[in-house]
Amino acid sequence: MALRCNIVTPTESVLESEATYVEFPAWDGQKGVAPGAAPFLVRLGEGRLRVEKPGGANDVFLLDGGFAQMNGGTLTILADAVTPATSLSVADAEKELAAASADISKRGTPDARREIEHRQRLAYARVALARSGRR
Repeated sequence: MALRCNIVTPTESVLESEATYVEFPAWDGQKGVAPGAAPFLVRLGEGRLRVEKPGGANDVFLLDGGFAQMNGGTLTILADAVTPATSLSVADAEKELAAASADISKRGTPDARREIEHRQRLAYARVALARSGRR
């Protein structure tokens, strides 16, 4: 048994596939979805998005916000941005994390602080995914 998984961004359709399990970061923690899941709508966070396909293959992405909706056997992920894990570089990810970590000590408006914290969370996720080699 499988569910339909669609991943889209504002500019492209990234994935349309059958899936046996999908794991992604919600705003309040990790969420897993299997066939037969009840309908839901959830705001997404930053981190690893993993789509398990029938036959054991996985597609892994770095997810940066958006919304996920489960309805009628179809999971639709409306992502602000999504990057295939295979395109991530450890060196680039570590540079991004260093820059975000350096900026965190700067004083600024609450909105600027939230943006820096968002960049730092995304950079941590990028480094972890790039280092894991799980592509």
